[in-house]
Amino acid sequence: MDIQSFIPKPRCRCLSIAAGLATLCASALILPLTSSAIQAQGAAQRKSATDLSAPEVMSLRRGVAKMMSRNGAPRGSADFRRSWLYWANMHLHFGDDCAGPISGSGMNGVQTFTASNDDEMATWCTCEHGTDQFLTWHRMYLWYFERVLQDAAGDSSLRLPYWDYETDGRVPPAYRDANYVNHQGQTLPNPLRVNARQPSLNAGTSPLDANVTSTSTAMADPDFLSFSNDLENTPHGAVHCATVTGGCPNGLMGSVPVAALDPVFYAHHTNIDRLYECWLSVNPSQRLPNDAALLDRTFTFVDADGSAPQRRVRDMLTTAQLGYTYAAGGGCPPSTVAQNNPATESAAVTPASEQTLATAGPTRIEATLTTVPMAVSSQGQETLAGPGSRAPGRTYVTIDGLQYDQPPGGLYNVYLQGKAGQKQQIGVINFFALAPSGSTAQTGHKGHARTKGSFRFDATEAVKQLGLGPDVAPSLMFEPTSGLAGSATETAATQPMNAQANVRFESARIVRR
Repeated sequence: MDIQSFIPKPRCRCLSIAAGLATLCASALILPLTSSAIQAQGAAQRKSATDLSAPEVMSLRRGVAKMMSRNGAPRGSADFRRSWLYWANMHLHFGDDCAGPISGSGMNGVQTFTASNDDEMATWCTCEHGTDQFLTWHRMYLWYFERVLQDAAGDSSLRLPYWDYETDGRVPPAYRDANYVNHQGQTLPNPLRVNARQPSLNAGTSPLDANVTSTSTAMADPDFLSFSNDLENTPHGAVHCATVTGGCPNGLMGSVPVAALDPVFYAHHTNIDRLYECWLSVNPSQRLPNDAALLDRTFTFVDADGSAPQRRVRDMLTTAQLGYTYAAGGGCPPSTVAQNNPATESAAVTPASEQTLATAGPTRIEATLTTVPMAVSSQGQETLAGPGSRAPGRTYVTIDGLQYDQPPGGLYNVYLQGKAGQKQQIGVINFFALAPSGSTAQTGHKGHARTKGSFRFDATEAVKQLGLGPDVAPSLMFEPTSGLAGSATETAATQPMNAQANVRFESARIVRR
């Protein structure tokens, strides 16, 4: 289905209660989450989208369809605040006061918006990317979205499902079906499906590549900020870009301003929230964020009745506070000693000394296979050789200052190469939430455009396997891919890269911590 159009209504402002026409103002009181709200939500389990029963799928579709039917409600009304468009705009939207003019392909039916009343100004364009609130904001956003969805479906037991793409990289069937039969026996377009995805994903014939969905780097992190940054890159950003034809910043899923218009966005982010939860569960006392500035930050959302409460992060920090759990799925870390010995992880989160083993300077990544030799440092000659490559600690490849001039057209597989052309894949580069170089568009956070990105890949096992040493300098290899499973040749052939993209980075290094 295509995105439903909406013609903006005349500008309106917050009216006083004395006038008898009260709408919600942005100056709402900041209150702790009440026990009644938790009880209304109920302690329940969010399940994999592939494990939903037929009635659960029906309820999900009914709720989404109802929210979409509210897209034409009057601006400023409770119904419009509970519409599909309103919630997508809370994440981000195109428009002069948010992300600038519409750009990218796959934007059929997309429109620009400008916040025109206090509740819109308080809630629209508030998503957090590239910040320490990425995981916390999206957890709060999903919780309130779920309450609105329950109300729309008339089903208080409805819970958001997650897309368990590390177990099965195909888009779940509920989101692929072109039509469905509703509870009244009518055949209707499936509201969970949009056409702005890679065709083979919608057909169920191709899954996402395992490196696109991998959590290996993030799950090895012992501290919150490193984990948040690494998880935001992969699988979060990589899945966004691999879902759409032409990669990021095309739409819907590949473009931040319109990503939340695709229903699979919520299944994707529910999975990110699940992965966050299973990482926390290894050692909650050490891993939960504890910075007061982070915990005391407030955000405004919309509740099931159309009101817009402000909430502190610390009041919505854990799933126990919010009354839900997750069914087991893929991508979670194995049990570790930290679960039984908190002191072990407490020591692990102390910043470790870092050794730079090899470096590369400013480099352009071509639209075809690109090999980048790295210069080995004196420390690297000792550490990478023989037994040194198996020393305690972890080895990372870090790429800084990644940027581009035009949409690249896909993603890049990243390999570490050693002797005799042997190579090991260490990750994937994606371009989600990254604006073109020199862009002045407000790509997020109402004016904070990000035109350079950084990536970190855990290369510990790759270094062990490759036999690097004084006489074998490592190289990085960048290979175009669409992000779907299959050989790079097959996936790149269906989605060629843009030769004018001028993708480049400022530096790359191999480090041991």
